[in-house]
Amino acid sequence: MPEPESAPLLLIPGPTPVPQSVLEALARPTESHSSPATAAALRQIQSGLLEAVGGAGPEHLALVLAGSGTLGLEAALTNLLRPGETLLVVNHGYFGDRFADVGRALGAEVVEVSCPWGEQVDPQRVEEALRESGAQVMTVTHVDTATGVVAPFADYAEIARQRGATMVLDSVAGAGGMPVGMADLGIDVVVTASQKALGAPPGLALLAISPAALERRRAIGRAQSYFLDWMRWEPPMRDPSGRYFATLPTNLVAAAAVALQLAGSEGWEVRFARHRRMGRSVRQALRALGLGPLAREEVSSATVTAFAVPEGVTPAALRTEVAREGVAIAGGLAAWSTSAGRIGHMGAAGLPELLRGVAALEAALARLGQEVEPGRGVSALLASWGPDPA
Repeated sequence: MPEPESAPLLLIPGPTPVPQSVLEALARPTESHSSPATAAALRQIQSGLLEAVGGAGPEHLALVLAGSGTLGLEAALTNLLRPGETLLVVNHGYFGDRFADVGRALGAEVVEVSCPWGEQVDPQRVEEALRESGAQVMTVTHVDTATGVVAPFADYAEIARQRGATMVLDSVAGAGGMPVGMADLGIDVVVTASQKALGAPPGLALLAISPAALERRRAIGRAQSYFLDWMRWEPPMRDPSGRYFATLPTNLVAAAAVALQLAGSEGWEVRFARHRRMGRSVRQALRALGLGPLAREEVSSATVTAFAVPEGVTPAALRTEVAREGVAIAGGLAAWSTSAGRIGHMGAAGLPELLRGVAALEAALARLGQEVEPGRGVSALLASWGPDPA
């Protein structure tokens, strides 16, 4: 039997590299969903999630579901919207489109306020759209991984508070790598997932839910889903050792608990600073290689960067050549699918992984006929790897 090929280094917008201790937890013998070990692991995930997003404490519900980040988006809207209600989607990219599609699938009247890719939606336009639409629920994408742009979500949260709207933040590509400040900003629901900045394997959708959002859910009455109903999940999430609703993937739960413990032990502010440093340094390296980032630095995220591929090079060809170096990067999505590549810099990644990734880009560009000075990108990365750029 042939030896399995070694897995590539994942520098995509998720999944991200998983630390060895997390993989070892994933490989432990399967526990019962009602065992003390599973209950302890769930509590570790919940406390880590609330710390990561800046939740206030036990009055918030930390919900762990088996599924992707998209399931988390649907779980949020399923519990907050009545059919026919108006949903305002603040849309600055591909995943704003997805939020709108989820809303329509649930029977909402969707109003979008959007902007060109690579830019942010002006908060004044958000305020106008919320006032004119009368929407009671508003969604925002923290980091759109198609563009690498971060939203000014603190401004949007203030607008939502002033107008009495419930705000849902898709922080799938932000939480764990960038500050959220959920409690201080009054954000009602934060959705994230295990496989990105939190550094766990894919498979868990995570939601932090405020008391105000829970109150809205109770006032609505019947939810539009059985499995995604917060009211059915709340008892076992509040008391993991004594209640049951549905079986969670206990191996994934065990692994994610270790990942959240590792993240917390790094220190959240230290972790956020590391991500800021990674984002800045990767973009400097990309510029040195002629792969200009497609968003301005002041609106770029700390977790993922979209960059322009050179004329005469396709994203697919670049990915293929980078893969020959044992590194995986991503292509562009939708409007940028034929002109952009994307690189993730989040989770457990650090300087060694980024150096390897930039070196792989250098080698790939050279094989594709581009004039690349050997070591130019690596040198730029190292030169910019300095104090936190906050």
